[in-house]
Amino acid sequence: MKLGLQEKIIGSILLVSMVVSIVLSIVFYNNSVEVIENNYVSSVTDNLTVCAGIFDDVMKETYYTAVNAASNADLQQMVREYDSRTQTTLLERMNSYRSGNIESVYCYLPGQKVILKATPSEMVEQECSETDMQWLSDVARGQENPLSPKYHTDQTELVKKRSFTYTKPIYDEAGESVVGYIMANADERDIFFGCLQGYGNFSDGRSYIATPDGRIASSTNLKSLGQQAPAAEGDVIVTKVTAPLSRYTLVTVSDRSVITGHIVETRNRIFALALLFNLMACIPILILVRRMMRPVKNLEEVMVQVGQGDLTVRAQNYSEDEIGRLSQGFNNMIQQVEDLIDALVTEKLLKKEAEIEALKYQITPHFMYNTLNSIKYAAVLQNADEIAEQLEAFIELLQLSASDRGSFITVRQEIHMVHNYVKLQMFRYANSFDVQFDVSPEIEDCYIPGLLIQPLVENAILHGIDLKRSDGVITVRVLRDNKELAIKVEDNGRGMTAEDLTRLMNGERKSKFSGIGVRNVRERLQLYYGKQGNLAFYSRENHGTSAVITMPVSYDAEEYTI
Repeated sequence: MKLGLQEKIIGSILLVSMVVSIVLSIVFYNNSVEVIENNYVSSVTDNLTVCAGIFDDVMKETYYTAVNAASNADLQQMVREYDSRTQTTLLERMNSYRSGNIESVYCYLPGQKVILKATPSEMVEQECSETDMQWLSDVARGQENPLSPKYHTDQTELVKKRSFTYTKPIYDEAGESVVGYIMANADERDIFFGCLQGYGNFSDGRSYIATPDGRIASSTNLKSLGQQAPAAEGDVIVTKVTAPLSRYTLVTVSDRSVITGHIVETRNRIFALALLFNLMACIPILILVRRMMRPVKNLEEVMVQVGQGDLTVRAQNYSEDEIGRLSQGFNNMIQQVEDLIDALVTEKLLKKEAEIEALKYQITPHFMYNTLNSIKYAAVLQNADEIAEQLEAFIELLQLSASDRGSFITVRQEIHMVHNYVKLQMFRYANSFDVQFDVSPEIEDCYIPGLLIQPLVENAILHGIDLKRSDGVITVRVLRDNKELAIKVEDNGRGMTAEDLTRLMNGERKSKFSGIGVRNVRERLQLYYGKQGNLAFYSRENHGTSAVITMPVSYDAEEYTI
């Protein structure tokens, strides 16, 4: 189905409107999602920063507990002199350091292969197996960063508990060898409830604490404790904050769809509203487009009428905008077409008149051929050979003129006709003048309008040279200059004044035998060649006259035929 301009405009407006609505909705949606996500990340980062501070505070408390206990001189002396008598006193002293977030304090004596424990439920001495000894030695080595706690699973307890531990050594009196280790422990569950659960409401996100080497140290999922933290999968937002003291990382992983889900619903509502508004806009758009299309419709109707041949109609000019200027331009174009048609008709009429004039000038009724031939044969019988020769030239001149009827002929044919005309005139005036021809062979096949040179030669004979003298010379030259053909008819006669030249160009000077003359030649040049055809006269009194015709070179008889 072919759509008209009106339908295309309406469709284009609705399409652009829909595209703009969709693009704006997408942009606003993306911006809203970005703002919400940034706000969420900022909020979660703030919460995680608070939790990281709490975590570091607990770790700082644990660290100072281990340092203070290991630095206490009485406790050091009891560790160095440990036996069954000092056991109770040492445990009580260790238990005195257990406060706040410190869940337990251990004293590991590698020499006695025992570990003393001060916990919320008991204060006890416990012998260490080889496995316990190996585990305790590993915990006692501590971390590369002394401020970062050791995260481990307590192997000495029946119920495996995970703890954050700081370990400090106690040396002998010489300060050369380690006699024991003080271990301050913070329970993982206490940390979870004190940090993540107590302050970690992160919009349903999955939160955990990770060790510096990437293992999960504390989380809701107890099965994941101690395992390497998994890489984020799916469309999630991962927020991380690293505790500055302990270098442990607090992480929250949230599903993006949960955070931005309500924005998707808002976007869909915007799309639906945009579609509804665009459909409602169809009515005012249709009204406006129809009003805008009114001058176009008028112009279309006028064009149809012009196409059917009515050049009198004109388009109405509704406004001064582009369509108004288009209507005015179309009206101007129709007026020009009408003027051109009138000019073409006039030109054809003028051509016909010129051809009729040429026919009148040629005086070639066919019935005269037989009469002239009869006279010629009579002259031959009377032995008047010169008269017979002149009649022969005249008959040939008439035949050539009649056969072409003013159409295009070759230069050769035109020069031959002029030869015959000159022969008749020289017989009439007793050879009192001479006519010379200068025509290049390559020009002889060029086409020119018939009877173009002969009127100029006739004008030179009758009005140029002095027939009473015998030194009159007329020269006919046909020259080619690139794409231009020049025909010159020159005489050495008495010349003309400026007034004579004006009358000649206006066609006022004619011979008594000429009905076409110079004016006819000039008009035919303009008809056939327009501005490319020209006839000019150059003359001074007592210095002769020169007539010059210029026209395009043509080797095609039909090229300039009207």
